[in-house]
Amino acid sequence: MKRRTFLQASTAGAALAGTSAMATAAASVSTSPEYYEVRSYRLDSRGKQRLVSDYLRDAALPAWKRIGIGPVGVFTELGDEADPSIHVLLTYSTIEQFASARSDLENDSQYQTIGKDYLGAVVDDPAFVRLESSLMVAFAGFPKLELPGSEPRVLELRTYESYSEAKARRKVDMFNDGEIPIFGGVGLQPVFFGETLIGPRVPNLKYMLATSDLESNKAGWGKFVVDPAWERMKVMPKYADTVSKVSNIYLAPTDYSQV
Repeated sequence: MKRRTFLQASTAGAALAGTSAMATAAASVSTSPEYYEVRSYRLDSRGKQRLVSDYLRDAALPAWKRIGIGPVGVFTELGDEADPSIHVLLTYSTIEQFASARSDLENDSQYQTIGKDYLGAVVDDPAFVRLESSLMVAFAGFPKLELPGSEPRVLELRTYESYSEAKARRKVDMFNDGEIPIFGGVGLQPVFFGETLIGPRVPNLKYMLATSDLESNKAGWGKFVVDPAWERMKVMPKYADTVSKVSNIYLAPTDYSQV
């Protein structure tokens, strides 16, 4: 092979390899699982909702946006058993982003100024009773949060607890292996699925579904439990005893929620 021909071939090969590497890297980035944090601001009265809501809308959400965190969902509870809590869903692209978020906010003077009423609450008049938090990693079968439609909506946040870590992992496998697609087919729009890494009542997983209203949610579940794919999966021995407790809450997005 002549030198010029060899160089051209080498250059073309290197370019092709570079393109392939970039494509592989891009694919890796696009499918890397997100991390989610669900925060529950436990309040002793609805009177505290305004203070916390003002803080979230005017100080926290803009600051989180400045450091690349989002989308962020902010919700209040629906139903007969609803309490004054405000629930927040934070979306992190990497675990490092989660780890640095607090110090980033502490160094954000705009956030500190706008959020001073909430941040400066005194012991005799605290902003909240307690702040509960769970950190999750997205499922491989649903690695990115999907925003629901903009029409009026109800979000159902479900928590599945397991009696052992092995069974908890097997339930995640069940979702990844075929349970997730069933939801969309019965009118329950998936928003996120996350395996809890840190938080109360582990091992557990959480996921969120969107519908236009509570009636649509009920209808969707009615279809889910008789769906042929679910009927097949639920009796498979490998998925037996994977969930020991199920709990859920119904949520309404605030007017400034990004989810």
